[in-house]
Amino acid sequence: MRFPKIAAATSVVLLAAACGGGGSDSDGGGSADSLTVWVMGTSQPPLVEYFEGAEARFQENNPDVEVNVEFIPWPDAQESITNALAGGDAPDVIEIGNDQVSGWASQGALLDITEQVGGWDAAAEMDQNALEYGTYDGVQYGVPWFSGVRTLYYRADWLQDLGHEPPTTWDELLTVAEDIEAEYDVPGFAAPTDFTNGIASFIWSNGGEIATQNAEGEWEGHLTDPATVEAVEFYADLTNDGISPQSYVGENELVPLADMANSQVGMYIDGSWALTSMEEQAEDPAVLENIVAAPIPGADGIAPAFAGGSALSVFSTTQYPELAFELLTVLGDQEGGQGYADAAGFFPAYPELLAGDEYQKDPARVASATQMQHTQFFPSTPRWTAADQDSKILPGAVLEIVNGGDPEEVLAAANEQLTTILNEPVE
Repeated sequence: MRFPKIAAATSVVLLAAACGGGGSDSDGGGSADSLTVWVMGTSQPPLVEYFEGAEARFQENNPDVEVNVEFIPWPDAQESITNALAGGDAPDVIEIGNDQVSGWASQGALLDITEQVGGWDAAAEMDQNALEYGTYDGVQYGVPWFSGVRTLYYRADWLQDLGHEPPTTWDELLTVAEDIEAEYDVPGFAAPTDFTNGIASFIWSNGGEIATQNAEGEWEGHLTDPATVEAVEFYADLTNDGISPQSYVGENELVPLADMANSQVGMYIDGSWALTSMEEQAEDPAVLENIVAAPIPGADGIAPAFAGGSALSVFSTTQYPELAFELLTVLGDQEGGQGYADAAGFFPAYPELLAGDEYQKDPARVASATQMQHTQFFPSTPRWTAADQDSKILPGAVLEIVNGGDPEEVLAAANEQLTTILNEPVE
């Protein structure tokens, strides 16, 4: 196994040296000398160990084929894939964000693997909603590799002193937050306005939706549905009523993350990956021992979280599609999927595995494992990125309401914009 770009993975230019697959034949059947995998993020010893094991498994049937692994930092992912498409230098197998599958599929970056997935037994054991999220226009382009969800972080020592359990409903969230502020003189809960994932959890927990596709294939925004309006108002009112401070208006979850690490807020929503950042930012590391996670409280119980995670795909330019898919199955079957999830700190995409003791009895994992059973997806369309990341429709609506806008008028305008963008032709 080679890791040719671990030390220099921040430069997309260097990636040009790595072509997809080696060897001289291109019959798609298995004559390659090597296959290349792009993995998002940075190299860590547990990941290197994982890929060494994966290569050994792959070589049980393909002893002469080396597996090259290249780590691409997430901020460079879009440019790297775009350059790969333009220049012809691309990996054989690639990890992409699960909400980006349709976008890259629409641009021709990914190979149609519908037939291969249909004949792969492990696919039937995967989270079927996550598997469906890997399709675009009825074609399978990706399979779920691992999952990660956001949960509610809270100060366990403070709640214990106050006689509270972690909140499980909106009413309990308000009570606990108010008591934290009264006792510790810090905001009880953070509701940053630039936080689509958090806002969406409030909408979904109230029975609301963001947008759905009708029988004719047209997208219909649901931001004016009563349940959605009520949830967005509730989220905005957390700031308007002083539960969440004005300092989080216009901000994302990174600001309360730092405050959480330094005892300046009692509760906020983020993913398990936030703990590493908290460790880096905490002035008193002992505080972190009292930061615990619980499922996100909803209107009447656990709120759905966005079912985040990554998918594995075969790049459209691979010279060895059959061999590349075989490597994908080694990385993505139960053994490979759980192995990578454990090494990277995420969760496998196989629901039955989440019932295991390593997830249900580990205090550091149980909240996320429980939350994993309460998830939902954003609209599965290449235009979602334009609606959310480019136009910030949902965060923008919350910001307007916090700044005094009429909720129904604001959400009516946002819904019209959302519907228009989601139905624009894919370029």
